[in-house]
Amino acid sequence: MKSINIRENLLLLSCLMATLNVFGQSKQINLWDGEAPGAMANTNYKQQVDSANSWMTFITKPLLEMYAAPSETANGTAVIICPGGGYSGLAIAHEGKEVAKWLNSLGVTAFVLKYRLPNDATMVDKATCPLQDGQQAVRLVRRNAKAWGINPGKIGIMGFSAGGHLAATVSTHFKEKASAITDTISLRPDFSILIYPVISMQENITHKGSKVNLLGENPAAERVTYFSNELQVNDQTPPAFLVHSMDDKAVPVQNSVAYALAMEKKNVACELHVYQSGGHGYGLAHSENTESLWPEACRKWMEMRGYIKEQGAEKGIFDKATKPGADDKPAFNDPPMGFRDKRDNIFHGIVSTVQYSSKALGQSREMLVYTPPGYSPAKRYPVIYLLHGLNSGNGQWPYWVHANNIIDNLISEGKIKPMIIVFPNCNTNVTVNNPKPDEQEERKGGYKGYGISFQNDLLHEIIPFIESHYSVYTDRKHRALAGLSMGGGQSLNIGLAHINTFAYVGGFSSAPNTNQFGGLSNIKLLPDLSAAKHKLKILWLACGSKDGLFSVSQRVHQHLKSQGVPHVWYVDANAHDDTEWANNLYLFVQHIFK
Repeated sequence: MKSINIRENLLLLSCLMATLNVFGQSKQINLWDGEAPGAMANTNYKQQVDSANSWMTFITKPLLEMYAAPSETANGTAVIICPGGGYSGLAIAHEGKEVAKWLNSLGVTAFVLKYRLPNDATMVDKATCPLQDGQQAVRLVRRNAKAWGINPGKIGIMGFSAGGHLAATVSTHFKEKASAITDTISLRPDFSILIYPVISMQENITHKGSKVNLLGENPAAERVTYFSNELQVNDQTPPAFLVHSMDDKAVPVQNSVAYALAMEKKNVACELHVYQSGGHGYGLAHSENTESLWPEACRKWMEMRGYIKEQGAEKGIFDKATKPGADDKPAFNDPPMGFRDKRDNIFHGIVSTVQYSSKALGQSREMLVYTPPGYSPAKRYPVIYLLHGLNSGNGQWPYWVHANNIIDNLISEGKIKPMIIVFPNCNTNVTVNNPKPDEQEERKGGYKGYGISFQNDLLHEIIPFIESHYSVYTDRKHRALAGLSMGGGQSLNIGLAHINTFAYVGGFSSAPNTNQFGGLSNIKLLPDLSAAKHKLKILWLACGSKDGLFSVSQRVHQHLKSQGVPHVWYVDANAHDDTEWANNLYLFVQHIFK
């Protein structure tokens, strides 16, 4: 018995060592096939690495160093990291490898970009070469997204100091291809993370060393303007998270402030954290001062934007033993490529934050409302209410799934009529005065804010508010309710109990809060079987076969089938992810309001 325990312990130890060896391993990927564009051969310049100081210079063959997220926690998000160094070198350890491992801990696949440093002796136009490398990095990651387990709509770029300038340049110049490659792959990052970044080349706030290294001693005014990224922000610039310290003597804090103000002016989501201390070059900030809080603030921002999962969200409720049956198959073909990309050549709707007073709760609350292109009070519009998942917030649909892009594109193609989308916050514990309830208390309370109180808020506060403040139809035939995960369960619970209110109901990847079949409630899912059979115009049920919650939707489908309730049952090969939810929204909205 004793020897068995020893063997077991040795096996556990060997597994642990194997895990430690695999985690954080990297793979080198050449950025260009052959010679990099704009390069000039010069045998006097060879790449140098100062291992003692983790400093890299004279880079002639740029590459990506890939750090894949652990398979059990990978969430499909990728971040390209641009280390800083004043465009004279790269701080590849504390602004590269160390950051990549931190991102891995969040389930994010990281790529450290070892980009070329501007040099007239090796480059035809030294100012454009870093941008060429940055754009190529985005291109490669997006091109290989499927093979690398990455969501092509969740690719961000991150930069420190001068690397922040490169990341901001890639984020503001994605329409102008710096190289001669003519493919159609989008070069736009989906988000940017800029840490004490050089943003501007304007003399009053720039970092002199970075400016001279990139543009030379006496650059033309046009070049200065072009590479001053606060002047290049537009309404398609990706959302940004910025960090700076007031006592930064190398790169003035005004750089980040200028970028944030430009983003605000163009109504682009941006979050700026300015700390009293820290100076410059602190990487992940392993100190006891307040700047050490930025990684946690960044993690929260990525959760809020839907790039990573909420810590602890929906843990312990997955049942991976269930297997698809004969009924469990796709009902339609997958949407076309690019169906949820933001397109330049069409009109776009507007997503606005709307505050309302909930009499039922005695609190002010907020929701997001999408109005379609050309919205006019002279017309009337149908409304779809889209409910988010556990702990994710009302931004999950527009910011993660890109629901507004999906609707914009379908309207432009003439596949659907203009509609209004309402994104409520489905947890009534979230109010204007309490925007982030304590997660531990939420869990202890059984997430009651997602229950009957939200149903009452939706039916008696949100819907009446929308119908009194927007030009919409007020009959059930022009009202739909759908949701994902916890919101999918809410949609089924509320929609099937209020068929006189909703003619169209959809549950995507529905969670265990689903009545009768989720395992958390014995309440009947179909309180009025006759109405479900004869009055519902569309009942849509969907789940990916790789979803740990698959059994919930499967049981609902089997019950609906046994009771003779007409419904769509759509099963594809996705998991509990935004691809599944985007695909189903694309299909669902083409079947409603007919």
